[in-house]
Amino acid sequence: MIPAPRARRLGPLVEGIRYEAGRWPLWRWDRNLRYLAKSLVHRTTPWTDEDRDALVRGRRYLEGGAWRSSAPPALRLVLAGDLMWIRDGWADAIAPGLRARIAAADLAIANLETPIVPERRVPRWVYETLHYNAPPAFLAPWMGARNAVLSLCNNHALDQGDAGLARTREVVLGHGLLAVGGTAPDDAVAALELQGQRLAITAITYGINHGSATGAPPAGVPIARLGDPGHEPDWPRLTAQIAAARARGPDLVILCAHWGFEYEHWPAARQREHARRLIELGVDLVVGSSPHVLQPIELVSIDGADPACPLQASRGGAPRMGVIAWSLGNFTTIMPSLPCQVGALVELDLDAALRPCAIRAIPTLSRRGLGASWLGAGTVAVAELPTAEAAQARRHAVAILGRIADSTDHG
Repeated sequence: MIPAPRARRLGPLVEGIRYEAGRWPLWRWDRNLRYLAKSLVHRTTPWTDEDRDALVRGRRYLEGGAWRSSAPPALRLVLAGDLMWIRDGWADAIAPGLRARIAAADLAIANLETPIVPERRVPRWVYETLHYNAPPAFLAPWMGARNAVLSLCNNHALDQGDAGLARTREVVLGHGLLAVGGTAPDDAVAALELQGQRLAITAITYGINHGSATGAPPAGVPIARLGDPGHEPDWPRLTAQIAAARARGPDLVILCAHWGFEYEHWPAARQREHARRLIELGVDLVVGSSPHVLQPIELVSIDGADPACPLQASRGGAPRMGVIAWSLGNFTTIMPSLPCQVGALVELDLDAALRPCAIRAIPTLSRRGLGASWLGAGTVAVAELPTAEAAQARRHAVAILGRIADSTDHG
């Protein structure tokens, strides 16, 4: 059940603060404390009744299953959210059961929200840092995939500077993975072919924590303030970026969107409006990250694929269904609140015409104590946890994702 908008104990003083949309200097302790409070309290309800009604309609349609193709599955994509920096346990950060699902998929996609620069120090004894860095061992689960794409387009892209971004891309590619994002314009698009189907993947980020040495953002890390109520995104640049992806001649265009606002469980109207425009520009699948919490998954009817679908988009092509995963939460993290520890590994099955056959969400829990030491972090499927331990995490995942996260049979 999606909760109705309501007043909370701390109210808009905390829930309405958004660092992404109104950055302030670190000496502003008043705002820092409000933002810290938001990281623990969260925005747990939609902003308006209209937002809630739209999300309810989207969930009902998703759970109704009218969108399912009756043809047999031909491709399986597995989608994950943020691979956040952790203190320790890098090589064992993801449990064997989840690694097996990643390995079994035709394509795995996640957001790598930390640089990987082997020559530089990996921080350990701080809770948060503006200068993340991880060892190459963090890539091990994704190296086991048949094909894996890691997005480098996020706010931590320059935590190790321009050279660190270039080195991270080099390390990811050197381990046999695809990377989206980098210092050059062409780095923002990747392409591959799976069983005769051509896929193009591109990415954007709402912002970057650090400035580039050139004075301009890296050309291969496009910035788009999607969902910002005070600014309109650079639509000409977004149009050109999606056109560049479509120029690869793909049958499916995937956008890794590092967007939205941290600690908010539901996308607001402005972001949903911008998402539909992205679909109309040519995106077929949006894989969202950045809020550090789960947000819903919705279907989009493109060019009349299903008039019953609540979300319609038109771009003048063959009818098809699109998918928006607003935020898949943290896949790895040491953040302390349960909603920040609960993520999902989403399995999306597509038929030979790239129509969705099934969408399953495997709730996950990333918590301190499962890594190489007590200060480490590990990610395990909630279904693998003891019943009492899993109950709260499962309830949260189902509250956001609905019945697609509630099945005991995720085979």
